[in-house]
Amino acid sequence: MPYKQDSGPTYAEIMQQILDSADRPVHVKEFSEQILALRPSTAKNPLQAVRNKLRQEIGRLLVFIDAETILPMRLAMKGVRFRLQLDRNTINTGLVEIDRLASYLQTTFPLEKVRFIDTNEQPIEFHVKSLVEKVKSPVLGTYDVTSLYANLGKWLRKHKAYHKDSILFTVFDWKNGVFQLEYEPYAKRNAALLSQRNQLLASLFYEMLENSPREELFKHEALPTVYNRLPDKSGYPPEHWMTVLENDKRMIADDWSIHYRDGRLSPLQELARELAGESREIQTVPFSKEQGNQVYRFKASLKHSPNIWREVEIQGKQTLVDLNNALVNAFNHDWDHMGGFWKLVPRKASSGRVRYREVELGDVNPFEESDGAKVKIAGIGLSEGDKLKFVFDFGDWIEHTLTLESITSSQAGMEYPRETARNKPRYVNCIKCEREGKQTVALWICFTCSNKYQKDMVYCEKCSEKHEDHYMEEILY
Repeated sequence: MPYKQDSGPTYAEIMQQILDSADRPVHVKEFSEQILALRPSTAKNPLQAVRNKLRQEIGRLLVFIDAETILPMRLAMKGVRFRLQLDRNTINTGLVEIDRLASYLQTTFPLEKVRFIDTNEQPIEFHVKSLVEKVKSPVLGTYDVTSLYANLGKWLRKHKAYHKDSILFTVFDWKNGVFQLEYEPYAKRNAALLSQRNQLLASLFYEMLENSPREELFKHEALPTVYNRLPDKSGYPPEHWMTVLENDKRMIADDWSIHYRDGRLSPLQELARELAGESREIQTVPFSKEQGNQVYRFKASLKHSPNIWREVEIQGKQTLVDLNNALVNAFNHDWDHMGGFWKLVPRKASSGRVRYREVELGDVNPFEESDGAKVKIAGIGLSEGDKLKFVFDFGDWIEHTLTLESITSSQAGMEYPRETARNKPRYVNCIKCEREGKQTVALWICFTCSNKYQKDMVYCEKCSEKHEDHYMEEILY
């Protein structure tokens, strides 16, 4: 009998009930219909409403194999394999950090209840030990963290363990926290296959990150999804997923998420960086003297008025400060404001759609030394067609898009940076002069009058003098 809408189990409880009896992948529509049979929906589109509920349970109850197929988490994680390489401390103490296993279990699973079995499915004897360690944080100061360890000393001694050997973990029972352990001596490690598996795992994470609507992945969603896209997930085990990402130059992971290594910092990370007195880390590439002498020609246009553009040339050995000054002069901006540059890196989704993420390059402060002075154009690592974002005056946020048109040799005796071309101006006439039958080019727009009359009120130099107590800006052509 269907549950009443205002009583009985929640959607999550009903999903759990159905998934507990599933022994295979389930089609989304079939699963949704089963849910609606038990808990009817008054939504305009019930199936879509249920699909939205399913998305909320990714990584907790289920995982999407593809857009129309789901798999219960207990099946998705069963057979997932990874390895931890032993170090001298582990050999000496027998302690293996249980917290490293947490991401392979239910998010709410009590780690002290983890169990291990051998290849014959017999229990492995061990005991749990908790250690208190002091951690220093620029935000929270020094505080204690309690970590759980499994003392596997007896099992390791049985195998005559040596550092560099590995423990191979297989998720045997995701719901009940059971791992099957194997011992692999270093001499039996297949280094080529391990490298291949690590690279494949990293590539799957990166592909998922590139396709994410955000510039990050939540690890509880990403982990089961990636492992179920890994060919032969029960095959030769790669490193622990965090070790794989630690060795990957494209991504970085924290306790909650995976994001681009060169991506923007969260407000909390930015605060921690500032409190720690650390300077902003800007990624640059080395370049030769020849590359430093090359000329980079950019076409810079206003983001919201792309018909207004300038072309500027600058040498590779010159800096973002030099580029900022060239753009300020070309667009006739006031010099006494800060500017900032970002590299627009294409995110190549599998759908073929190209989106851009922003990699911060540095700021320019006209009154003091800034990090933009340390970034040379050739060090950004640009190719023809690449794009930059330039923002002038962080208060008014005047945004420009720069496209690298070409990289050529410099001309002898030429001074760089320099403006080389600009759009053909589309002049407008002074609104007051037009009323008097005259045609005079407008040089100023009065925002005070524009707001009052709900249209652009533009004036020539002479007519603008009567509006000197208004908020006015020079018109850019």
